[in-house]
Amino acid sequence: MRFVLTDEQREFARSLDALLRAADTPGVLRAWAAGDHGPGRALWRRLGDAGVFALAVPEAYGGVGPLPVEAAVACVELGRYAVPGPVAETLAAGVLLAGAGGPAAKEWLPGIASGAAMLSLRLPGHGPYALDADAADAVFTVDGDGLRRAPGPGELSVSADP
Repeated sequence: MRFVLTDEQREFARSLDALLRAADTPGVLRAWAAGDHGPGRALWRRLGDAGVFALAVPEAYGGVGPLPVEAAVACVELGRYAVPGPVAETLAAGVLLAGAGGPAAKEWLPGIASGAAMLSLRLPGHGPYALDADAADAVFTVDGDGLRRAPGPGELSVSADP
């Protein structure tokens, strides 16, 4: 089997390359590392406007996906520019929430698709921490085939299962 990107997929990669080249990603990354998430959140919203996060979200929730090849193309570009934040986690949460359905999907998927929501994930057996939990709007724990929202301070756990 020969895998070749389509012209449309290559154009998407070029458009992300141009967006990220103009975004001062080294400065955004330095600010993120220093605890200033403002520039990173601004870049995140631009990536949302470009449709990056919508690739993992079904149309029923405001997305265009799931489109795994296009998501992989986007991740290559985001990785090339070292875009900070829980990118892979948010994309994975989109796919997992869509599969689980229920109230959590309705609550979070439209925000993921638009770039308004940044989520992180905790995986069982990989310690108690989630990447960029301090910047994420919510943290979910992978729980079997579903997700469970990790409670914030003073919150109760909310299940993403239907």
